[in-house]
Amino acid sequence: MLIFSPQREKPISSLEVTVLQDIKCHLATAHLALASEPWAVLSNVPPSLQTFEVYGQRFGGIEPHFKDYKSAAFELIRSHLRDAQALNCLLMLLAAASLIAIAVALVVVHEGRRKMLDWHSHRGLSFLQLGLREIQRLCYQRLPIPRLAALPRKSPPPATASLKKRTQIEQQIEFFRVTVFST
Repeated sequence: MLIFSPQREKPISSLEVTVLQDIKCHLATAHLALASEPWAVLSNVPPSLQTFEVYGQRFGGIEPHFKDYKSAAFELIRSHLRDAQALNCLLMLLAAASLIAIAVALVVVHEGRRKMLDWHSHRGLSFLQLGLREIQRLCYQRLPIPRLAALPRKSPPPATASLKKRTQIEQQIEFFRVTVFST
């Protein structure tokens, strides 16, 4: 068992490790005063503050999808699938369903009908959840799916159910390199 804890006086601690007996990589941790807990990243490139910045950008974009796939929308766990090919096929179908639901949600928002499906004052539902609710409503009322709009290039802000949660999401830690020149 390997226990690797970041040193508080250093922004980044790193260690070369071998994974699965033959894959060389870097285990890096960062602990900053602004973060409530240390971050750990396993990477094939030597770590830097930019490694953590890229990780934060990527993870921030995909984390809500894990929740939707796992439990909130599709209950993937209840499938009890263990076969990699079957899981891959199911995930492809879920990705297509997600795109359709998100496109439907964009139509709902564009038409100003969000409050009809999401009663939180600060948008508590993800676009996926909003789209799925609208599709469910349309099916129940035997109405056609609306003409779908193109997805925007930039992702909308993540869904939050409260002002406190929105504040937590909006308070981001930015990493930068400090260069000291001696005279």
